[in-house]
Amino acid sequence: IIHRDGRVIGRGHHRRFGGPHAEPNALSDCREDPRGASAVVTLEPCCHTNKKTPPCVPALVNAGIRRVVVGQVDPNPSVCGKGIAQLREAGVEIITGVLDKRCAQLNAAFYALTRLARPYVTLKWAQSADGLMGGSGNAPRRISGPASSRLVHMLRTRCDAILVSSDTVIADDPSLTVRDVPVKRTPIRIVLDTHLRTPADAKMVNGQPETHIFTCRSGIDRVGEAQVHCVGERSGHVDFSAVLQWLGERKCTHLLVEPGPLLAAALLDSGYVDRVWVIRSPGKLDENDAPVAPEVNWPAVASRQVGEDTVTEYLNPYGPCFFAPEPSPEFMLDCGQ
Repeated sequence: IIHRDGRVIGRGHHRRFGGPHAEPNALSDCREDPRGASAVVTLEPCCHTNKKTPPCVPALVNAGIRRVVVGQVDPNPSVCGKGIAQLREAGVEIITGVLDKRCAQLNAAFYALTRLARPYVTLKWAQSADGLMGGSGNAPRRISGPASSRLVHMLRTRCDAILVSSDTVIADDPSLTVRDVPVKRTPIRIVLDTHLRTPADAKMVNGQPETHIFTCRSGIDRVGEAQVHCVGERSGHVDFSAVLQWLGERKCTHLLVEPGPLLAAALLDSGYVDRVWVIRSPGKLDENDAPVAPEVNWPAVASRQVGEDTVTEYLNPYGPCFFAPEPSPEFMLDCGQ
């Protein structure tokens, strides 16, 4: 935000990867000369040049900005206070620590990638009023309504990768594509498949977007059009941390996991999950031998009615990407809060 005398004269955000950052967008949005005005930013203005976009500090200095209010110091080691130092050297007044925890939570996914070298991990599932995630014998059942289904696709297109287990592939044969919403990103598809049981004719291992299968079996490079990676041959279990490392090396910021109950429980115990969305339907399934949804033993930070369903967001208060009990920007944007 660029403001003068209590009036907002320009605003901007980072619209897309590789495009201008928030500061130059806000400056170009100004309806009057910004010289002598103040800038308020959620994240420290960048000063490094080893990236796709020009640094933002010179843009603010050249525009004559008098004061910059910084919410969060940039966790990226290439910046991390250097942008603030350069602004001060140029004679710009700096105010830091304003709503810093809330700003850090807003940028939690960026923190995960820049400091932990892994994506921000979200679990999402739907459950019936009696706590079931499917029918008897794990048979597929439609649980959530059409409004929630659209919400899921909106979440998918805000992510860089979607992950399921081979059990889901075999039971549901999902395509895991983004449908019926404006496409912001096309996430790659990931399968955790310990014993490499994914069928070669499954929908998600053929066509676009690309698919990667992580397994404990070595010696097989492809299943259908999907590339196979062996990341747990000795342990007998797929190494989820290796999957996260691989995604981090690809600069994936958000990973969405759409799990069955066993994978959901295992990942909740792993400590790698940062956020959970639970879609609760008002209807019961009343089926025996049906998969039961795991308990999320974290406090809810937000809840919203979406169609006939209720969507609740939980943040992991014990994880490294937790800074404040604030609803995520995706929840606020997509659930209409």
